[in-house]
Amino acid sequence: MDSLTLTALLLFFTGGVTAQVQLEPQTALVLRGSDAKFNCSTRQPGWTVMNWSLNSRLVVTIVETTGVLNSSERFSVVDYSTAAEAKWEFIIRNVSRNDSGQVSCQILNGDQVTARLSVQESGSVEIVGTNRTAKEGDQVNFQCVARGWFPTPQISWTSDGTLVDQELFNTSSVEVGTLFNSNSTLTFTALRNTSVECLASIPALTSPQRSAVFLTVEKKPVSQDRTVLIAVTVSISAVALLILIIIAIVLCCKRRKKAKSNYQEQARAHSRSQIEEAPHAGEGQGQDNLGYATEPKANDANSEYTDSGFWQPNYISTIQIPGENSNQEANPVRVVPTYYNGVRKHRHVTIV
Repeated sequence: MDSLTLTALLLFFTGGVTAQVQLEPQTALVLRGSDAKFNCSTRQPGWTVMNWSLNSRLVVTIVETTGVLNSSERFSVVDYSTAAEAKWEFIIRNVSRNDSGQVSCQILNGDQVTARLSVQESGSVEIVGTNRTAKEGDQVNFQCVARGWFPTPQISWTSDGTLVDQELFNTSSVEVGTLFNSNSTLTFTALRNTSVECLASIPALTSPQRSAVFLTVEKKPVSQDRTVLIAVTVSISAVALLILIIIAIVLCCKRRKKAKSNYQEQARAHSRSQIEEAPHAGEGQGQDNLGYATEPKANDANSEYTDSGFWQPNYISTIQIPGENSNQEANPVRVVPTYYNGVRKHRHVTIV
């Protein structure tokens, strides 16, 4: 009698209270080629039959009284039962991607409990190229290739054991058959000697796969740095000097323009003041000399020349002398006649 017939008969003839069953783990993530293990247990006394199924296919039957009825190289069980609890471990050896799916455990007259099996594949990871050498301050690129993974691997980078910011690298993946290949490129600035690692991981791996290279950074010569610094300093100084010269020229032009404008304004103001003072011309100037007489001309009817060449007018000149403490208009003028040898001469006296 095969196990399926025996199980059917036991289910038909056996009755009783429904057994309480637990299955652990609820999800198993296993790498292809390794073993998957599940534990099924019950505290219900008097259980009779325990069945294990993979993707709805019965693979192992356990009878309480007689033990395991059927097992194989790939599917087997181990008894971990105690007086208080019946516990059996179900083992699937050398799992493949086809084994992914549901694993079930059922106790006779009990509910069927189910767990999930996920078989994953770990591929290879490699940084393209070998150890690198770069100049200090140069931009350096590293390429990492991960091939033959399922599901898509998670790619990360480390620099001297420290995770690199995700903004410094980009990753793309492509499906090849039932597997995935990923490509990641890291770019950063070479500052010092650094150990660079590329890591690829999937949930079934306890630790990621790694590929590492070493970056050697060559320092730039000090003289070159000084030359660059001097060149930069000279350039900045020249630009600053040019700006100062331009500012000085602009200020000078503005000042000259302002001075010229002020001069023209003053000239216009002076011209306006002269025009305004024109009607009052003569004020503040010297007074007329009332005792002055011009020499007569030769044909002057009121004058004659003497034998000595002196001229004498036909009238007596007088000198008008204003009073000392009076104005010229208010007081009479004194007349001072002067005679010399029968010839009259005028002496003009001006009192200021």
